This record gives sequence, structure tokens and C-alpha cells, in this order.
Amino acid sequence: MNDNSKKLKKMAVWIIVIFATIFAIVMAVLWMLMFNAGASAFGAIGLAFTAGWWIYVVVAILCFAAYFGYKYYLGRKK
Repeated sequence: MNDNSKKLKKMAVWIIVIFATIFAIVMAVLWMLMFNAGASAFGAIGLAFTAGWWIYVVVAILCFAAYFGYKYYLGRKK
């Protein structure tokens, strides 16, 4: 395995971790807001996901762009 593929795999792991962290933080904040507004615990999960779906899509697009941008950068760097 060459050095670029190691760097790319490490970048992929970091991007997944960043996405998971953002997802967890946004879900927790939205869940607390929905639960305090009077929804049941499990109902608040659905409401939180419904309210924040566009945030997750935007973050996913940014993560994909960062990954493929880094892949392009490593490819040009040869």
C-alpha cells in the first residue's frame, strides 16, 4: 500500500467521524427541543430527524466534497 492510499483511508475515517459527531450533536439538540415542546421520547426522535434532515444532507455533501477534493489533491500531487 502506498503512502497516498494510507492518507486517503485516514481521511475517510476522519470524515466519517466528523459526520457522525455533527449528526449526534444536531440530533441531541433537536431532540431536546422537541421533547421539551411536549412530544414523547420516541416521537421526538422522528420530529428531530424530520426537522434536521436538510442539515444532514448539507453536511453529507460537504463531507463527500472534502473526500473527493482530497483524493483529487493526492492524485495531482504525484
